[in-house]
Amino acid sequence: MKNLVSITLGVMTALGGFVDVGQLVFTMQAGALFGYRLAWSVVLGTIGIIVFLEMSGRIAAVKQKAVFDVVRDRLGKKLGLATLVAANGVNIITCAAQLGAIGIILRLFTGMSYGWLTLAGTLALVATVAALRFKWIERLFGLTGLLLLVYLFAAFKARPDWHAVAAGFLPTLPAGGIKQHLLYAYFAIGIFSAVLMPYEVYFYSSGGIEEGWSAKDVPVNEFIATASSALGGLLTLSLIALATIFYLPKGIFPDLLSTTAMAASLPYGRTALLLAMIGILAAVAGAAVENALSTAYDVCEFFEWKWGKSCSLADKRRFTFLWLATFGASLLLILARIDR
Repeated sequence: MKNLVSITLGVMTALGGFVDVGQLVFTMQAGALFGYRLAWSVVLGTIGIIVFLEMSGRIAAVKQKAVFDVVRDRLGKKLGLATLVAANGVNIITCAAQLGAIGIILRLFTGMSYGWLTLAGTLALVATVAALRFKWIERLFGLTGLLLLVYLFAAFKARPDWHAVAAGFLPTLPAGGIKQHLLYAYFAIGIFSAVLMPYEVYFYSSGGIEEGWSAKDVPVNEFIATASSALGGLLTLSLIALATIFYLPKGIFPDLLSTTAMAASLPYGRTALLLAMIGILAAVAGAAVENALSTAYDVCEFFEWKWGKSCSLADKRRFTFLWLATFGASLLLILARIDR
């Protein structure tokens, strides 16, 4: 039973990495432009993240060392510090994107002000992380995020061309000139790199230590890393399939999160749309939590400070400050709207 419950760590990690806000929209766009031709990049990225997660989880279980413990030991303090700064910069930017997506989803539900809803969503996440132990955080976001399975069911309901799906597992250039080929390469690299977002691994390895893994949990780690990543890969392929079936023939380019959510409703109706929106909300909220906690994990591991949700309040003051600061910096970044 413990092993079955532990998979929520992998599910939360996978959903936060495979189907965060960037991947949701970007993958739909890839399907709307190139059909199934980029399915191979999803498969390649899934294999890579399985290897990466399993390796980091095994080191955490056997050596009780998370990613930035290893970075400090192997790279030394100077190069390791540069890696830490770069990693946390990506964490903050990615966390900001997820908070912005929370504001968008809540606005779709309520019609209220985007800025205030983003603030409210961030405060709700802060309260959740502060109040819950690690195992309940992973269960909350991992299990709720499974509502995204509606995309998988919708893809099967839509009856994809299985021969075209199979052909998509081999790289083939689309028709057109050099510009089209470069665009294809851009989406291939984007999908592959989005599947391999590093914060997934920071969170997963630290989460294994939070869960109290030991050497006897290595088989559990192998199963969780493989099964959860495979689930994330299937959901990503489902997004490509739905975009190929519904958007590609009509020339629709899904550049909005609402358009992505709408795809699940086309085979099933409003109930599927509601489930998809709740699932997206859970996935992007979980990804934001992963990024915030990953920043705190990374810094504390590198400087050998006490960390973890299970520590006493006095022992985890630095840890708590770091994840709170990540939420705060990310919120300011998204509300500043520097992309405009």
